[in-house]
Amino acid sequence: MRGDVLSVRALSTIAILALLSPPVVRPVAAGGVIAPTRGVTDRVLEDVGQDGVGQKSTPTASQGNAASWVRKALRPKLVDIKLDDAKAFGGGLGSSSRPASGIKDLPSDAVAVDVRFDYVVPDTNIEGTTARPDTLIACKSFLVHPESVDPYGGDVEHFKDLGGDPDLDRRGGEDVAVRNVNVVAIEPMPGMHHVHHMHLHVCSDDSASWARHRRTFEDALDPGVDEMGTTPAKGDKPLYCAPPSWDRGSGCHGTAWTFLPGQNGVLFPEGVGMRIGDGPLDLRRLILEVHYDKANEYPRARDRSGIRLWTVPRDDAVVHRAGVFSVADPFARLPQSLPPGEKKVTYDTFCPPGCTKRFETNMNVFASMTHAHLRARRVVTSVGTPDGTGAVPDDAWRAVVNDDGSGTATGHFSHEDQKFVPVDFTVKAGDSLKTSCVYDTSADDAPIPFGPSTQDEMCMQVFLYWPKQYTFLCGYYGDQAYWCGDAGMFVPKNGSDRQYHSEACHVEAGQSCDDRNKELGFPLNDAPDKDEPITFLTR
Repeated sequence: MRGDVLSVRALSTIAILALLSPPVVRPVAAGGVIAPTRGVTDRVLEDVGQDGVGQKSTPTASQGNAASWVRKALRPKLVDIKLDDAKAFGGGLGSSSRPASGIKDLPSDAVAVDVRFDYVVPDTNIEGTTARPDTLIACKSFLVHPESVDPYGGDVEHFKDLGGDPDLDRRGGEDVAVRNVNVVAIEPMPGMHHVHHMHLHVCSDDSASWARHRRTFEDALDPGVDEMGTTPAKGDKPLYCAPPSWDRGSGCHGTAWTFLPGQNGVLFPEGVGMRIGDGPLDLRRLILEVHYDKANEYPRARDRSGIRLWTVPRDDAVVHRAGVFSVADPFARLPQSLPPGEKKVTYDTFCPPGCTKRFETNMNVFASMTHAHLRARRVVTSVGTPDGTGAVPDDAWRAVVNDDGSGTATGHFSHEDQKFVPVDFTVKAGDSLKTSCVYDTSADDAPIPFGPSTQDEMCMQVFLYWPKQYTFLCGYYGDQAYWCGDAGMFVPKNGSDRQYHSEACHVEAGQSCDDRNKELGFPLNDAPDKDEPITFLTR
């Protein structure tokens, strides 16, 4: 486990409107986590004015409080996009013109870098193709690197250590050479309507999952390098993909992006973004995971879903690394099924103080996206600071995010419109985050479990924030533990965390969901981590 890796020397001073640049000892991991080795610095907060990045200036009286002035300057620009074929195809390295974009105010020098599938959906109606005919999860590995850099150090047999098959060596692990390395915007490219979600996982150089997903089928090789772009990957038996960042031991440590239905493109705040390279904070080895819903309804359809990274040549465009942080129930493990026939069922889940106290610095959250399924009607996330007992007083919870981003704890959730919305709040070490998901099960006649299928349910909130930290998951894992970090990192569910920050499900009449299901004669579920040996983080 990573308990010893997470030992850190906390930042002693965070100076508003000044560069913070002494060396910081932090956990070392690949791709986009805050994990610089000795001598690598991270500028946590710096003077960011409306006229540029890193300017030495002082806020005027009209600009008010310095901290709020910085946050205002870092407010994101978020727009809706509608994808068409002209926009989805073309625009890679060497293109004479860049593809169209729905992102307003995209810099004129931005160049598109596409990390995308070319994939024929197998016939999942054939028995044994997938565990469930209606659900297909496919993964594909990519190596993204500057075009001026040989990512293999001149080794022409660079894949030999990943299998040694001379035919397989030239296939899969698709190279994506880029002209610019500074990512200032991201735009999803769902290729078909039934793409339920996409994750872009960030993996280490020795990742077992990255090596495995150089091919997408068990019974067929992906197209060779000379065929890329014209011949899709095609086979009958898809290679099973456990979402890498949620799979312990995978060598993947978080997501650079998550797409959900109806999502918009995002232009990051000035000075905030991601970077492609081989440093500990950089994007390099990526796995694109695509979840197809109702896959059995479109056998042999060709899909080119993916994620478009908009990059610019200016290094000062990325001063702070953007992070993705998922809370509540990140992988649909909640144990109590939703009772049928109820107009209002509420499930509260927590990212507890026992996890957030490990934050190395504040999370400055600038965008949020909600994820649930068809019965969800309202999703609200609140932040609270515990008192001396470890509890957050009822009047101390601050509603910061709901489905429309207004922070007013009102609004309507729509499964077809799950987009990033602008927010502006800070999560401090030791805070608790409570996410309340409200469902309508009045049309159901059997309990609804939590799970990956659209016919199941979920309760999840995804944040964009800066500066990036190692923790990308925080929330429910089971009766013994909370997720805290990556897929192999846990904190125990005990003490005040268990007493005040444990999940709870109830119907409008006040009964717990388990009691209501039992009353209706339905069996109950065990906690998903029952009898599981778990190693917890230590400091």
